[in-house]
Amino acid sequence: MKELLRALLIVLVTLHAAGCPSLWNLGAVPEKTASAEDLFKEAEENFEKKKYSDAVDLYERLKSAYPDFKKIPEVHLQIAEAFFNEGSYEKAIGRYLQFIELFPHHKEVARAKYQIAMSYFNQIRRADLDNRVVKQAADSFKVLSEDADAGEWQKKAEEKYKECLKKLAEKEIYKAKTYMSMSRYPAARQAAQRVLDDFAKMGYDEEAKDLLKKIKGK
Repeated sequence: MKELLRALLIVLVTLHAAGCPSLWNLGAVPEKTASAEDLFKEAEENFEKKKYSDAVDLYERLKSAYPDFKKIPEVHLQIAEAFFNEGSYEKAIGRYLQFIELFPHHKEVARAKYQIAMSYFNQIRRADLDNRVVKQAADSFKVLSEDADAGEWQKKAEEKYKECLKKLAEKEIYKAKTYMSMSRYPAARQAAQRVLDDFAKMGYDEEAKDLLKKIKGK
């Protein structure tokens, strides 16, 4: 019996020396998992401190661990907001769209739609030949401006829509001037005319008319 006990003791000592703690911690209490409220609070604190990457990590952990948490809609929205605030606009758009799809009747849906439009708007650079992003922003603002259920966001979208139209007029003027410098007069004429046809009273009418006069006969 003594020999058996001695052999068992040698095995246990050997295992412990090899770094096998499980045999020694059978009665240990496992580390307590953070509650949903704790994770949400920590994520919000990081968000307020503009530590957006840390905030998103915590929000994602919360989503995975507590999918039935009562503030899950807000968690989805805050992830989108974090990406928006750090300038990751494409990621933000995807998350706002996800929020709208998952919670179509949430009170913040109109705000999410406005933020999608702003994500496009904030990507607008100087007046160059590419109108794609401006048009995406304009279309998004226009849809929201026509939504009677959008509340305060309807008026804000209407104002931003007008800004987009002004930027589109500016870009057409830029295109007209660029094409003129390249002696591409038909293209220049079309761009200047679009200002008068599609973006009248946006502040560029007179400039468009002057360009058309210069192009006339060329």
